[in-house]
Amino acid sequence: MNEILDKKYNYLSNFFKTAIEQNRLFHSIILYGSNNLIQYAMAMEIARQLNCLEDRREDCNCQNCRWIRENKHPSVLTISKIDNKSDSSKTVISEEQINTILDTLVNSSDYHRVFIFCDATMKHLTDNEEKEYEEFKLTGFNPPQNSDNENFWYPTGINTNCFSTVAANAMLKSIEEPSENVHFIFLTNNKEDLLQTIISRSQAFYMADTKNIEYNIDFFKQYFNSYPNFNKALALDFVNSLINFQYDNNIETTYILDCIQYYLIKLAENNFENSRLLEIIQQDINEIQKTKNMAKAYIKEQNIYEYLSFYFSKR
Repeated sequence: MNEILDKKYNYLSNFFKTAIEQNRLFHSIILYGSNNLIQYAMAMEIARQLNCLEDRREDCNCQNCRWIRENKHPSVLTISKIDNKSDSSKTVISEEQINTILDTLVNSSDYHRVFIFCDATMKHLTDNEEKEYEEFKLTGFNPPQNSDNENFWYPTGINTNCFSTVAANAMLKSIEEPSENVHFIFLTNNKEDLLQTIISRSQAFYMADTKNIEYNIDFFKQYFNSYPNFNKALALDFVNSLINFQYDNNIETTYILDCIQYYLIKLAENNFENSRLLEIIQQDINEIQKTKNMAKAYIKEQNIYEYLSFYFSKR
């Protein structure tokens, strides 16, 4: 796997590498989180691993790997409102654009065809965006469009504003009954920004923005000693532990939820060979992400923690 991605997202890198080696990678994948550029690099790395003609090593220089790094591979396409357009619209991913893609699937191909969906613009980067871009370039991948020294191709999360219901619905059958060696990857800030019909047909993976934050896990880790089992008798204690820690330290609900996600990610990194456990961990990480949306909707923290405790107890 790519060194930068492996270092930042070791658990996901190993998950995708194993899935590709065992030929069990989902045909529709959602990568979600706040850093869409690093999601794009992960999507490109998945495409490279699928199409590598040799042993998938990071420094492979086969024709497919070179093409994908250069973003010139004929079967690895970025789909956005400004990329691979067959119509004049520059505000949405259109139904015509989707139908053009689907028409190409009628013909067989020697390649693994990978379609990466995102929103995108050509823009002048802020200081923080420049740092993200520098990190992206270190992965060795190029964007689908060249910069003009002032404006850079920059991906943002796909949502129902730029990916219309009509266009998304046009894809459903192809996602539900995929052609051989075809994969769709959606990049978004929040997987709930996609249509539920897309979400239900895809496997979602949370890619945390890896800032230098210290996560405290001591106040709750005892409740996960038997993970993936959860002691129902301690469910109320679990809720009280989270509430007390939040109040005593005057911190946000989202930090508590980030800490639990961090704990699960580290657990996954230490058990990446256990595919069944990884699936459960990913489900739990996704569920915690839902509770973050509850926090954003100003739902009381006690209700959020009770919901989470009920989820772990009934899972």
